[in-house]
Amino acid sequence: MAIATMTTPLPISFFPFLLLIPAICFTICDANSNLLCIPSEREALLKFKNHLIDPSNRLSSWVEGGDCCKWIGVVGHNLTGHVHQLHLAAPLSPYEQSALGGKINPSLLELNHLSTLDLSNNNFSSIHIPKFFGLLESLTYLNLSRAQFQGAIPHNLGNLSKLQYLDLRGNDLKSESLHWVSGLSSLQYLDLSYANLSKATDWLQDISQQALSFKALKTCLMWAIIFADLLSLRTAPQKVFQLMLEIKEVK
Repeated sequence: MAIATMTTPLPISFFPFLLLIPAICFTICDANSNLLCIPSEREALLKFKNHLIDPSNRLSSWVEGGDCCKWIGVVGHNLTGHVHQLHLAAPLSPYEQSALGGKINPSLLELNHLSTLDLSNNNFSSIHIPKFFGLLESLTYLNLSRAQFQGAIPHNLGNLSKLQYLDLRGNDLKSESLHWVSGLSSLQYLDLSYANLSKATDWLQDISQQALSFKALKTCLMWAIIFADLLSLRTAPQKVFQLMLEIKEVK
């Protein structure tokens, strides 16, 4: 007699911990292996570093001729040597000394296998989110939270069809439309807290359509969007309630 089993989806709070799995599997280029990182990817990382302001010299291990898979914040695959993850979030204390700043070089586009990019808690107060981020087609995780970005959210982020996690909270951002979210066909987590969405008059329709099309959508998407800038939106309570019901139906 067959026994039916039921699986319960993991809460979205467990999502960041899932990042540890590939990090462990990739190891940071196994110390027992003689495999070095791809030279072109090492050069791309050095170009990226050269345009950053690094007051605490956090990236001191990033040197010419070194094995970039062993650099701080870099996770590479121990079989191919390709760079898969960049974990460059600044520690919250001491923030002033450890936060990266400056400009973000498009040399990151040469990292064709990059799946994770974490620049959270840094200080990019003079720049917008680079539009070329929308060309990092392998990304599944993008965390730019509290990194002091400003200006309009680039709509071409909607080209990242593999992206599962997008965190833009805590920046000085704005968007006149959220239609770009509809392109994120793998999205499971989205946080736009503190973004100015006062001109995004179509946001309820866009997000409700997005929610109805993705059965994997989590509750946090509902809360992050609805309360991103609720006071300035002056959204009718009945419309918000209807959206909540629609999203709950596809959880």
